[in-house]
Order: sequence, then C-alpha cells, then structure tokens
Amino acid sequence: MSTIHPSLIVLLDLEDEYKDFEKFFDSQLFRRYTNKDQCFHHISSRLNTSRLLHLFLPKSEHAIVETRLVTFNTIYYIYCIDKSSISAMQDLYNVPMFVKIFHKRSLSTYLQQAAISHLIEQAERAQHQPDERDMALQTAFELSNALTYELRQHMQEKINAFV
Repeated sequence: MSTIHPSLIVLLDLEDEYKDFEKFFDSQLFRRYTNKDQCFHHISSRLNTSRLLHLFLPKSEHAIVETRLVTFNTIYYIYCIDKSSISAMQDLYNVPMFVKIFHKRSLSTYLQQAAISHLIEQAERAQHQPDERDMALQTAFELSNALTYELRQHMQEKINAFV
C-alpha cells in the first residue's frame, strides 16, 4: 500500500528562475519543473498519494485553472510580473478561495506558507511518533522565522516608500 502524503507543492518554473527553492524544501514535499509535460506527469502520478496539491503557476499558464486539468483538491497560486497582470487575473477569477494571485517577488512567501501548513499537518498526524513530530515542528519553526524576516523586509520597503 502506498503512503498518503498530506500535501504536495509543485512549482511550474518555465523560465528556470527559481532553482534556489529546491535547496529549501524536502523533495518529498516540493518539486520544481521547467517543463509543463513533466510537471503534469508528476502530478498525475501522485493523484492517489496526496491529499492536497499546492500548484504554483506563472500567469502564462493560468488556463490550467479553468480547464481543471488537476482533478483533486488543489490550491492554485498564479504568480504575475506586474500590477496589471495581477488585476487581469483577479478580474478573471474574482479571487475564489482556491486561486491565489500575487506578484512573483512574493513567490517565496507563498511557498513557505504552503510548506508550513504541510509541516503542521504532518506534525499533527505524527502525534505518536515524537521524533517525526518534533522534526516537522522544528522545520516549520525555521520556515516561520524565514517568513517573518521576509515579511519584515517587505513592510520596511513599504514604510520607506512613504517616507
């Protein structure tokens, strides 16, 4: 019997810009693809072993959301290059809960949030396995600290823009 994983985080990186993210996340949880066909082959191979898919797409691939190529519980994250792209996507999708739209410079933030969510769920499921639970919580804590730092930087940039 195959193991059921709570979450899978997949980044479609057609421009090959985000290699660094592979260093920060466990390969069981996170996969980055520069080829759309390979990406969807991987997703389809995990349909029966993942409860939730966090699918990060560039704006150029947003049609995947409309066609519902992915048929299980999916949260779509569409990253855009500018405000007009963000507005266009928000108008198109009217921002339902399962579609997140943001600027690509916030990609790291959204990836970390998805990973933290996964790790907390993993810790809850490992209540009777203290080592696994503690490792998941420690990793979630480390990601939370990194996320806190990113958010502080973002807020400082916003404050400096008004000064």
